[in-house]
Amino acid sequence: MKRFFPTLNKYSNYIFCNNASNSQLPEHVLNSNHHFLINNYVEPETNNILSKSLTSHIEEAKKIVNIIFNNKHGDIVYGGSCTQLIYNLANSMEKYLKIKNGEIILADFNHESCITPFERIATKNNAILRYWSLNKDDPNDKYKICYDDLLKNVNCNTSLVVLPHVSNILGNVLDIYYLNKEIKKINPDTKVLVDGVSLMPHGLINVDYFGCDFYVVSFYKFCGLRISALYIKDSDFIYNIENQNHNLFDNSEDFSKKLEIGGINYENMNSIIGLKEYFLEIARFFNYNNSKVSNDFLEFNRKSFEFVIEKIKIYERVFVNMFKVFLNNNPNIETMETKDLPKVPIFSLLFKDYDLNYVSLILNEIGVLTNNSTFYCNRLFDYYNLNKENGTFRISLMHYNGFDEGNKLIDYLKLFKKIDSNFCYRVDSNYKNRVCSELKDSFNYLNRDMYYEDKRMRAFSLLKITNVNNIEIIGNLQYYSSSKYNNNNNNNNNNNIIRKYSNIEPSILNNKCFKFLLYTFYNELKNHYNEININYIKVHQIRVYVSNNKSELNNLGIHQEGYNAIGIACINRTNIKGGINLIYDSSKNLIHGLQLDEGEMLILNDNKLYHDILPIELYKEEDDEGYRDILVFTSVS
Repeated sequence: MKRFFPTLNKYSNYIFCNNASNSQLPEHVLNSNHHFLINNYVEPETNNILSKSLTSHIEEAKKIVNIIFNNKHGDIVYGGSCTQLIYNLANSMEKYLKIKNGEIILADFNHESCITPFERIATKNNAILRYWSLNKDDPNDKYKICYDDLLKNVNCNTSLVVLPHVSNILGNVLDIYYLNKEIKKINPDTKVLVDGVSLMPHGLINVDYFGCDFYVVSFYKFCGLRISALYIKDSDFIYNIENQNHNLFDNSEDFSKKLEIGGINYENMNSIIGLKEYFLEIARFFNYNNSKVSNDFLEFNRKSFEFVIEKIKIYERVFVNMFKVFLNNNPNIETMETKDLPKVPIFSLLFKDYDLNYVSLILNEIGVLTNNSTFYCNRLFDYYNLNKENGTFRISLMHYNGFDEGNKLIDYLKLFKKIDSNFCYRVDSNYKNRVCSELKDSFNYLNRDMYYEDKRMRAFSLLKITNVNNIEIIGNLQYYSSSKYNNNNNNNNNNNIIRKYSNIEPSILNNKCFKFLLYTFYNELKNHYNEININYIKVHQIRVYVSNNKSELNNLGIHQEGYNAIGIACINRTNIKGGINLIYDSSKNLIHGLQLDEGEMLILNDNKLYHDILPIELYKEEDDEGYRDILVFTSVS
């Protein structure tokens, strides 16, 4: 299906895997809206001929939505986002909930939009709030979703239960039919609201079957524009809701006006018509009703839509199984999910050995377009005492992602693995006192490092290495240093922040001395870390100054960098003495010290050893300034 997505084809080197936040648009949606904006961009429900055409478009879109929901008896309200619709609904129900004086049950592993608005109402009206949490005490399933934990909180006073159909963190599919049925066995008057946002791109919505009272989705999570829809089962119930719109709608028989603040975004609504055409394209591709062969007209109805969703589910099941096999055999990565429920291709990952900010920076730079965040599920992270600033690294895939992309993702994730190697350290002196002037001169043009009070000049790049004659700079990688490795007593304020540096000068890549040092480090990795992908190496180009006969203080202390290996190559020493590199064992006992001369390189096992450097000083008191130029190579993992 990828061929129908202009953005995916334009950026074919990237893997779009943040689809749970925002999916990509097929050409059918783009073409539909292009036509609409040219031909029908007027006010609807008036007597002019263009308006009548627009009105028919909106009615057609609503029919499509009813088919997608399998809505046979209820009503549907539209808005810009599910967050907006849920807030509008919650506020409109305040009077009802107050009269009921009942209890509200919220799933604290749901999106925040399904929690905050009801908490506010409950607090305002002294209503009882209960929370459905994951069962973190299960030794075999850390993120277990236990239905009984929910149902035991339902009683004769329960007025509302708010549920996720799929957690946007866990990716697990809840049995909404079962939960709704069991809730209403206990209390038939309990209203059930379901957040279907993360289910919609991956599974079949059937509100007629689910039986829930409210169901909300967002079309921009499923190849449409920013339009969302809220299904309301009982029009009679909602007829008396509190109006959230203009006063003139207080007594309106069209209750949707009370919730559709500002009206419907018509151009975004029109995208649903284009989305229908895309669904029909999928149906033809899989030869629904022999349509691929006959090329006959194909009607969009419930059966053809069910056929499309089933094909999507079959395709995505391969993704799920592919990733589960990899993740289950990778002890370095923890997946936030429950084990005994079905799953859509949403994977939220925690890395054992690497800070998620670092992982995210690297993967995005090499073309994995996603991020690390809580994704508005802060309560879940609080419950498990996880770092909310780092969140989780989420990979969310769609039916338009190729299996080749899935295999690439797995290869990229394998980068972040600590390898136990017997290698400790070695010094390479093959280029001692042979560093060419071109490489030395390149340090003169570095930008000042503003993160170190202008005491340094620095450049920083991610390199992709195919062979000795094929080295390229990848993007504009930002630098992140975690306090996990650089936590010392020197008050370094540069940890846990993302720093921006310019790339190294591309011409350096062709310098024979640079190549020699790079490949010395590269070959050391190959010799000792053959379990990891070493096609990516980071390089720092650093000049450290000393002036006024004052020692340049080192502010890192005894530390590690957080990688498998690090290489430090000295390029130039001008008017200085000192700068002794110190090497420590895993217990931080000093085992070696050496001063690197020009062209010498120290290579360390960063898993087993720590390192430090003594201050540099002016060689002669009468000198105004001195400096030390180094290249620092690190493995990606």
